Amino acid sequence: MRVRRNVRLEKLFIDTLCESMTVHLMERLVRRIIANYDLHQRSGFPENIPIPQVNAAQQVYMDMMAENLLPRFIEVLIDVDTNGYMGRPVHVRLLPQVLDALQELGLYYDERYGAIVESERKVKTGGWGVLREGFTYELSFLSFDIVGSSEIVRKHTHEEIVHAYTNVKRVAAGLIEKREGRIWRWEGDGALAAFYFGNRNFHVAMAGIEILLELFMYNLFDCPLKEPIGVRLGAHTGPCSFNQNVDEIQSATLNRLAEIDYRYTEPDSLTISPGVYSDLGTKLERFFRPHEVSSRNYLYRYKLRWE
Repeated sequence: MRVRRNVRLEKLFIDTLCESMTVHLMERLVRRIIANYDLHQRSGFPENIPIPQVNAAQQVYMDMMAENLLPRFIEVLIDVDTNGYMGRPVHVRLLPQVLDALQELGLYYDERYGAIVESERKVKTGGWGVLREGFTYELSFLSFDIVGSSEIVRKHTHEEIVHAYTNVKRVAAGLIEKREGRIWRWEGDGALAAFYFGNRNFHVAMAGIEILLELFMYNLFDCPLKEPIGVRLGAHTGPCSFNQNVDEIQSATLNRLAEIDYRYTEPDSLTISPGVYSDLGTKLERFFRPHEVSSRNYLYRYKLRWE
């Protein structure tokens, strides 16, 4: 999510830097996110002429906006205000006002993750307002497919299908977003969701389990179709290059997820890769059973069972 130009935020940001730190410290802090950042080079001031604070602060603001790094730099300011710099305290003045101005633009600082993310009240994007175009991140993914969708469509009216699939989508979306996930892609009979914050492998596994449980109850009491709606879920984790147009994202991680889903996942079950399984902890691990793919390759499956 790109921060749009805002006069109030710009003034507060520049005043904050001018009133809180030297030009030298501004430059040092920017180097936390842009290596070898040089204010003289960026601003055009000769090396032998000191840069006035206001000019330096304006230059930092313009550079942060141009490279879509303003939220990341504000995170640095929050860290410095909390922890100081090189063992010395730094009071970043006007920081609460800066955060208020940022919140008006749909972003807020989430203390759980130490990051500026999209407000729940605003439109949610695939990158949480944090992921940057063309950068590679470690993400966890959940795939979701309705089993036998073509057969279901042939057997029921358009109204019945729309009603049932809308409810399934509502259930899945609510549980994914409750676990801090983002839905990257909805298709007629399936979805792809990404998880980035916190213990993402725990969250992706729990979202999959909760979807299976909720849909079991939906089929039992509310489904308008003649037969229950079956689903398959797969989860995998790994590196992925981010693109704001999520339909254009391609990665070996997503290819492996598709293979797990279509080749190894049974109806009404969740299949997870070893990378996801290894982060679950003993209490959650016991709900998954190993599935041998080859002599040295296992996946792990959760399925609703009557004990």
